[in-house]
Amino acid sequence: MVSEIKLEFPEFITHIPQSKNKFLKIGYNRIYASAHHTVRAALVSAMHGYIEKHIPENLSIETPIETKLVVYVPINFGDVKRLKDKKTGNWYLNWKPARIGYSPRWDIGNLAMVWIKCLDDVLIKKNILPEDTVEFLKKTSYEFVEVPTLKERKLVYHIKTIK
Repeated sequence: MVSEIKLEFPEFITHIPQSKNKFLKIGYNRIYASAHHTVRAALVSAMHGYIEKHIPENLSIETPIETKLVVYVPINFGDVKRLKDKKTGNWYLNWKPARIGYSPRWDIGNLAMVWIKCLDDVLIKKNILPEDTVEFLKKTSYEFVEVPTLKERKLVYHIKTIK
């Protein structure tokens, strides 16, 4: 059993399909503001599926733990959109480097909190964490680290046993 784990999620998903012609951007506000439970369920299900693919089998850690999510994204990550190419019909992420003097309007909490909750849920589902109560999970934090391109985006989830 280890006392510290680092899980990496390269080029993490940014949107989930809501219908054939619409994608939803992942964020806490999307869940909080959604009037319909099916939107929340679809968002969480897609995120859980993505996370599960990146967690090694038979992983275990001694509890209690503390966690930290480090979000590596460009400064203008809030402007990323999922668009459909009119010629090919294929979906793509629309992003351009930020202009000099760019001032972001997105907040790290909106992105990090929903990922943290889903990461904790998957740890429980995979029997790495018995529960996400304060008995087992004592501290959680998040941090933004700027990267130059959208391709370099990643989530790094640090899990550490508290002695």
